[in-house]
Amino acid sequence: MNDFKPMPAMTRLPHLSLLLAFKSVAELGSFTRAASALHLSQSAISQQVVKLEEVLQAQLFERSTRSVVLTSAGQELLAELKGPLEQLITALNRCSRRHQPPVLHIETEPVISAFWLTPRLRQFTKQFPEVQIQQILSTQRVEFPEQVEVAIKWGGEQWPGFESEYFLSLNYAPVCSPALIDGSPPLRVPADLAKHCLLHDRNYQDWKRWHALYPDEPLNVENGHVVTDSNVLAQMAIEGYGVALCATELIERPLRSGELVIPFPEMTMRHPLAYYILTRPQHTLSPTAKSFIDWLRSMVGEQSAE
Repeated sequence: MNDFKPMPAMTRLPHLSLLLAFKSVAELGSFTRAASALHLSQSAISQQVVKLEEVLQAQLFERSTRSVVLTSAGQELLAELKGPLEQLITALNRCSRRHQPPVLHIETEPVISAFWLTPRLRQFTKQFPEVQIQQILSTQRVEFPEQVEVAIKWGGEQWPGFESEYFLSLNYAPVCSPALIDGSPPLRVPADLAKHCLLHDRNYQDWKRWHALYPDEPLNVENGHVVTDSNVLAQMAIEGYGVALCATELIERPLRSGELVIPFPEMTMRHPLAYYILTRPQHTLSPTAKSFIDWLRSMVGEQSAE
């Protein structure tokens, strides 16, 4: 004869706020950090956890002045709750956004945003007029805050922690104000570069790479002005401070307007670094983000075909 008697089912489920409070404390290991994450007071979080323990008639945490540690019951509850709660939160967020205009958060660098992306972005917004775009501009490192789905960053082939896709290479050439061509001294042949001030982006490396490709020209590449902003570099060249080595793909407007000229168009350099599209690994992109990436690919395809 089987004497097993199942425990009576709970007639009333704990309130969702109690479960969220428990999950936050368990994952963050602190009532204080959980309170900050949920925008509540520490005492409110503590009371919610105590109430959940009372409802379940089980101790979920071992508490001390310095730490909060899950009991075996707490570990089991967290393992069972974590997946369903995250699915529920995702479903609720998706439902709440359904009647709101989609917002695409992207991370870019200032120079490609100003000179390449923004001039073309109107084509994307015409195709997807309901989409609102928020750009986060960053240099040197990848910020990639939680709301960002896509980043366009400059660097090498390896991007640890991200899914990366090659996007755009840049061709560098000496550029200057047209006033320098017939100035004093003039800039008519490559050897004339030695008579002019060179303008550098962050360091001397790009001019060194260029000179390694064209070593016949006598040139001291470690002279001239150095700036840490590519926008300022192009503006200094426009103002006639000297000759800058710029990516021709990023100075299309001043080249079209005649503010900048390329005195030696045959002496270009394909930069060893490039722009890459970055996304989170094993993360499902929104339809808007997928459309944006497809659009980026099409823009590069059009540019290559020109």
